[in-house]
Amino acid sequence: MTTYEKLFFKAFNCLPNESKALEEYSKDELIQLINILRKGIETLSTIDNKPDESDDYGLGIVASTEEELQSFQEFCSKNYLPISKNNCHVSSVCNQDMIDRYLSTAIHYQRTDYAMFIILKDVQHAQLSSLTLNRQFSSNNRIYKYQLKILVQDINESYEDVLRNIRCQILGEIFFIDRDDHESIPSLPAPKEPQFVSISAHTQIACWPLPGRRDLGRFRKDLGVTHILSLINEKENKNTKVCGHVQSAGIQSLHLPIEGADLAVFASSQETVDLLIERVPSIRELLLNSTESAPVKMIIHCAAGLHRTGAITYLLLRLCQFSIDQALLIINRTRSITARQVGQKRIDAVECNLLSKIP
Repeated sequence: MTTYEKLFFKAFNCLPNESKALEEYSKDELIQLINILRKGIETLSTIDNKPDESDDYGLGIVASTEEELQSFQEFCSKNYLPISKNNCHVSSVCNQDMIDRYLSTAIHYQRTDYAMFIILKDVQHAQLSSLTLNRQFSSNNRIYKYQLKILVQDINESYEDVLRNIRCQILGEIFFIDRDDHESIPSLPAPKEPQFVSISAHTQIACWPLPGRRDLGRFRKDLGVTHILSLINEKENKNTKVCGHVQSAGIQSLHLPIEGADLAVFASSQETVDLLIERVPSIRELLLNSTESAPVKMIIHCAAGLHRTGAITYLLLRLCQFSIDQALLIINRTRSITARQVGQKRIDAVECNLLSKIP
């Protein structure tokens, strides 16, 4: 029996067993039948078009020794880079079979930004035909393109140098341009739920756009969200009432009203500086002082979850003593579009104008 036949069998099996003409079934029975068929067809359509996903997604690595491999794996984990453990090799040569296996087993269709294979020093790679491979997949009847990047550690490069190269490749050109350019970002399937990253034993954070009122109860009950930090300004909050809705949902509401996403807000606004000096230290302490009995699982959002969210999340992470690379990679791990869209110019403004002024 085919999958489609099983679906129709399940749908009709929900109706009474006695043989009746279609017009004899009640309205409720027919609605139940239609809903099963509709949901089933939508699911099958997604399955037919969506590539195989791997829970073991992340960077592939080849090292010349077991010690080198383990050392670099630990370095990646410390810097919030996912690793495909089944695609880590100890070998003096990186061959095309390793790359082909990586492509078939380590790609997550929502996280193709991590489609990257790292060749550490002293590993030969002359057999490889190219260090970039363009690929595509279909999902929900749309074609998505991505590029596998193969990075080779130079003999004089440190792990930190490799990390910076990885970070630049992950964020892409959009991060470095001088203007906001939404259209230049490749369209990728977006996660439907906030993706939380653990920044300490009992603290997790996630970047997200403005949450809908109907989502808040689910965030608390199903995801265990304890706090939501809203970065929308006072006018936006008055229009959306999101801070009140958060509190009503049983989640602690924190409000840091950033006026807008323009660079000047972060680079030269004394109003922003004064607000951050007043309110950010307590938020930092909340993130740093969570415990097993009082964990913190925080969503950080503005309107679109891009510029203000990226800049303030970056500021908080730097105040929590994460490095520049770690902070950006944490943001990317939770929401890649935020990491790309926040832009180098806002990160520089946080570093130069804000970071040293927060007590």
